[in-house]
Amino acid sequence: MNELQIPEGIQDDPNAMEMIRVWIGNKDIQVSMLLGMWEEASNFEMDERDAWGELLGDLIRHIANGLTQSHDYQKDASEMRIANSLIRHLGYGANTIQGEIQD
Repeated sequence: MNELQIPEGIQDDPNAMEMIRVWIGNKDIQVSMLLGMWEEASNFEMDERDAWGELLGDLIRHIANGLTQSHDYQKDASEMRIANSLIRHLGYGANTIQGEIQD
């Protein structure tokens, strides 16, 4: 298995949470998620779904920034291309997602 490194400084934060882990294996995408964390936070007043949208938006910005550094792509163009691809792919295979919440 090829795991990514934990970002620098995260080990120093006792409140750090891993929110999502995505693997490509067995000819499919496998996902583990921490659902409900925002909903259960007493000082957080955002709908869980909106919070996940914010996380995905931030992730897109990080990906675009990384692609700028690694491939010399334009950051703004990469953000838009990834976001447009995301919207297109939401309609593909909508009924093929499987999986269950596990403890």
